[in-house]
Amino acid sequence: HKILTDALAIDKFDGIRQEFEKSQIIYKIVELLDQFANQEAADEKLWRFLLQIFEAVESLEIRNSLLNSEGITASKASGSWQIENCKLKIIDCYFLWNMLSILGYSPELYKCPLCDSKLLPETFFFVPSEGGVVCWQCFSANDLKKSGLWFPIKVDAVKALRVWLSQDWATAGKVSFGQEAQQNLWDISKNYLSFLQENIS
Repeated sequence: HKILTDALAIDKFDGIRQEFEKSQIIYKIVELLDQFANQEAADEKLWRFLLQIFEAVESLEIRNSLLNSEGITASKASGSWQIENCKLKIIDCYFLWNMLSILGYSPELYKCPLCDSKLLPETFFFVPSEGGVVCWQCFSANDLKKSGLWFPIKVDAVKALRVWLSQDWATAGKVSFGQEAQQNLWDISKNYLSFLQENIS
């Protein structure tokens, strides 16, 4: 696409090419884009967003954002890149959810898609087949536990997704949430992506 091509021609992103971990997260992001976006039909918003992510990854000081004291590792396993740097994982998830939103696959995060009631901070369930976050009453009343793919989703994870999908990276990147909510969000992101890959022709 011309916008991305022109941007890359101007800025070679040396900060990405020179650091293994950064180059691997960009590789994963480009793979996702290739899977979901029609290169000819993708609109300008998507390409500008991709450029924003390139800039965010390049400027990231990864040595200051280690997930643990053992260092940063990245390896390709089971066909997907496993990134063990917390900030890089956040950028990865931020890109995934915003890309899906731009392409029309954003889940409902504010109202239960079944009863249309506002989601209050209580027990939630992420049900891809129902279009988003379902309240516990509807989850129980419709016996969704037996109906297919679903995941408990923490209140903090819902809050993070709301910010990610409404703010640019400069703001969204400052969102902080606990390790348990982080893991919950990583798991839901991975499984929602798998659901879409299996159900979108």
